[in-house]
Amino acid sequence: MIMNSNNAHLLSYLVLLFCAIMRVTAIKDSRGGLEIKDFKLCGPSNPSNTEIKLSPWPFIPSKALFNLTIAFTSAEDIFAVTSEYILLSEPDGRILARGKDDMCRKNLNLCTLAAGEKYVYKYTDIMRAFPPGFKMTARAKVKLFNEEHIAFFCFEALITIT
Repeated sequence: MIMNSNNAHLLSYLVLLFCAIMRVTAIKDSRGGLEIKDFKLCGPSNPSNTEIKLSPWPFIPSKALFNLTIAFTSAEDIFAVTSEYILLSEPDGRILARGKDDMCRKNLNLCTLAAGEKYVYKYTDIMRAFPPGFKMTARAKVKLFNEEHIAFFCFEALITIT
C-alpha cells in the first residue's frame, strides 16, 4: 500500500494511541526502524475502555509488516472529532510538525459513535525504510476533541527512529 499524507497522519495517530497504554524500554534491532521508548496518557484519557495491539512490539524494523488494532468504547456521544498534534525533537524541543485535522473527513466511521458503542479500527502496512545513518528521537503529543472541543483522549509518546 502506498501511503498518502492522510494515511501517514492516521498511522502516526494510531501508533501513538498504542503507546498510550504501556510503558516499555524497547529492544534494539540492527536493521533500523521505529522504536517506541516511552508513552503516557494525559488529560481525560481512560485506558480501561481501550484495547490496542501492535505487532511487532516495541520495535518495528524497517521494511517489516506490522499490524495495529485499536478498540475503545465511547463514554459519550461523539458527532465530530478533531485532532491536534505536535511533534518535538528531543532533547532541544524544536517543533518538527504541528497540526489540526478533521478526523471525520478521513472516513473512519469515528464521528457517529453513541455513548457505550465500541469502535474498532484495524490497519496493516509495511514500516517505511529510513535513509542509512538517519537517526532521530522525538516526542509527540496528540489530543482528540469532540464537537464541543472537549478533549476526550490525550497522550504523549517518545519514539526513536534508527
